[in-house]
Amino acid sequence: MTDSLYFPIDDVTGASIDTDRTADYMELKAFFSKDSKALVSDLASQAGIGAADDEEMESGEGEEDLVSRTVTRIENRGEMLGASAYPFSLDKRGEILTCEFDRDSFGHTAYILSLVLSNLKAVSPILNDLHPSDQEVRQLRKFFQYFATAALAAEIHGPAWSFGFPRPDQSGFIEKLTEIWERLGDGQVSPQRGATTKPKDDQVDVFAARPHPDRLPGFLLAAAQVATGKNANQKSLKGHLDGFKSRWFLPPPVTAFLPYMIVPFAKTNNQFPDYVRVMGNVLHRLRVPRRVAEAAELVEAGETIEGYDQLAKAAAWIASYQDRGRTLT
Repeated sequence: MTDSLYFPIDDVTGASIDTDRTADYMELKAFFSKDSKALVSDLASQAGIGAADDEEMESGEGEEDLVSRTVTRIENRGEMLGASAYPFSLDKRGEILTCEFDRDSFGHTAYILSLVLSNLKAVSPILNDLHPSDQEVRQLRKFFQYFATAALAAEIHGPAWSFGFPRPDQSGFIEKLTEIWERLGDGQVSPQRGATTKPKDDQVDVFAARPHPDRLPGFLLAAAQVATGKNANQKSLKGHLDGFKSRWFLPPPVTAFLPYMIVPFAKTNNQFPDYVRVMGNVLHRLRVPRRVAEAAELVEAGETIEGYDQLAKAAAWIASYQDRGRTLT
């Protein structure tokens, strides 16, 4: 099985080590392993083999440093997400990574789905022979939008709608926008002159809100872009939402739209401040699964989270994908 994954040697040699990529490699290795375990020491072995055909590793970035920094990143992921959302654990000595994927856990499913989407061939070579088919990739992107909807619902602590095209209920743009604003009650949906007559989603993939019982403006209202491709950094809603309001409403909502970007990738602490400057609020792989796990309470309370009924299908696919990968030797 392990030969079916590609060790990302280009990310561990040269000027810097991409510990997110090496951590992903270890997690995928444990996920597909028949005993659900991966030896951290294999990182050093793989790096040594790869480096033998390359220039000598930069000073301070040898095999031991690679292992140490990867272990630290894995530990950080576990601390950020907790057991309900992170399906892996390290032993006390930091030598063995174990996959503890619970097939009934939507938090775990959200993490594995994000892990797979982060390593599609357009982004990373790791999945190699275990790469999903093109048809499966399209379905995985749809699944991620539903997980993003659940995550934003928990983030705002209110109803959420999957608005990205195509919508799960197959509704039209104006029809769906009207349905949402009948619940929110701030502004009136009314396409303005010059607006396209065949809109899809006008770059908004998820709406979530926490309206007050008085139905007056001035409540939490989030609009999110969901991006799973390599060009996610180019899809900010900041600067777009004022135009969205003036294009599709009269009078427009008084309530401010909170821009969100939701991605399956794991952003580093150093990257995060500037990413937020450009994108607005960000939910990434170290936030989405935890929020998805929290969304269960909203569903149990009867709150609207559109697409939540699709999460079980995603969990079933992830379980099947794991079984399929484990048959490869």
